[in-house]
Formats: sequence, structure tokens, C-alpha cells
Amino acid sequence: MAPPELMRVTPADFPQWPGRHHSEGASWVIRVFNNLFPRIPESLTGGRNESYIVVEDPRHFSEHPRSINDLMCTGAMGEEHFVHLLLTDVALMRRVLDNPAVHSVVIRKNQGRESGASQPHPHQQVIGSPQPLPAIDAEVRAERENPRLWPELVEIVERAGLLIERHDGMISYASPIGAFPRSYDVVMPQFRGLLTDLPPEELRKFAHAMFRLVRILGPLPLDYEVHQGAGLPLHAHINGRLYPYSNVAGTLNLPSQLMHNVAALRKALARN
Repeated sequence: MAPPELMRVTPADFPQWPGRHHSEGASWVIRVFNNLFPRIPESLTGGRNESYIVVEDPRHFSEHPRSINDLMCTGAMGEEHFVHLLLTDVALMRRVLDNPAVHSVVIRKNQGRESGASQPHPHQQVIGSPQPLPAIDAEVRAERENPRLWPELVEIVERAGLLIERHDGMISYASPIGAFPRSYDVVMPQFRGLLTDLPPEELRKFAHAMFRLVRILGPLPLDYEVHQGAGLPLHAHINGRLYPYSNVAGTLNLPSQLMHNVAALRKALARN
């Protein structure tokens, strides 16, 4: 009952797909179609619906489910699957950016009811907009007022012991200014373009850095957004959503257990 399919990744396109052993006869691994409910009115994007759903996997349930709550989650798919997911986003972005009315694209995921996900299957939204969406616009204004915003933020998280990983031009850290106690950022400080401009090997590194955090969060409710363009360094905000807000009236509020959580994350990533 979905709208007409626009593109798909098949098992033949992704021979290493682990789901082939549990989904015999599956004709697709990832598929894309328009969102029935445009997030941006079509009248603002040249009469085209530039809101898309990217279904990440045909499986609805995790391996060996014991109840209807054992749903498939992005963190269970594997790093290579996540790379294929971002490559699909890049192909879709090229289609969206062919529309001269679109000048900004955001990639958004909600997982779990607490994060506002309307469907239980793992999926993303890709949204084309005539101008940067409010969250990106706020980042652009902040950087315009403070050109050293990102280096200073990285310096703060290092001094505070919140750095999780730094390698291959990627930095990940627990965000002291995120909206939730479990808020994490993955940043490419030296790259200020779109995913479509990123060389394949660099895109793979960005995908791996994101997935390592998504895998640790596992089936917990979460959301992430990939922010790109408008002169910003390419980055993703990842939020664990099974926790109360920590950002009160815009004030800095570090949860007492945050340092312990970062140490536990480093150990978990080292084990994996």
C-alpha cells in the first residue's frame, strides 16, 4: 500500500546482507518511496513532494524474537548495511537536488515510540527544503557569530573527558549541550560539504562512526539527524530518547552519570 517505489537495493546489490539467511525470497534490502505526508508543502518545492521514506530492511523482527516487542533495529543491521543505507541516501539526495527549488537536505531517523516513530519498521526520512531547516539555520547563525564554534566545542568536550573516539578525520563525543542526557555528535571538522560531495572512502568512515554509536544504543528509542551544507562541517546528532530532558531553558546541565556513560561507551566500542 506504499506509494510507487523510487529506488531499491537488492540482495544481488548487497551480497553480504546478513538478512538473506532469515528472509528467503526477499526481493529488496533497502527501498525508497515518497512520504504520504510531505514535511514541506509541495508548493514550496516546485510542486514536487520532496519528503521520502527510506525503509532500511525488510525484516520487522530481530533474530529469534520472543515477543512482539523484539523488533528489528538499525543497530542490529551491521556496519556494511549502514554504509549501503547512506549510499542510498546519497543516490536519493542527487535526485532531490536536481529540483532547482531545493537547496537543503536533511536525513532524519526516529526509532521507537518514545522518539515519535510512527511505524515500527526501521526507516529514515529524507527531506528536501527550499532553505535550511530551523535546527540547521540555528547552527549556521551560531557559527557566523562565533567562527571558532566547532573547534572550541571539541576542545571543551576533550577537557571535560567527553570525547569518545577520534580517528580518520572523525570525532565523536557525548554532547554537553544536547537535548537529552544521552546525546552524541559525530563530526567531520575538516569537511564542509554535502554527503554527495564526500569521496566513497570518507563516506564509509562517516557511516562507520555513526553506526558504532547506533549499535551501542541498540533497540533503545533514539533519533538522529545528519546536518550538512550551508558551510557547516558534516555532522550527525544522535539522541537516546528513553531519558528525561537535561537541557533546561537552554542552560548547560551535565547529568551526574555522564562521565561514567562515556567511559562505558569507550569500553564497549573497544570490545566491538
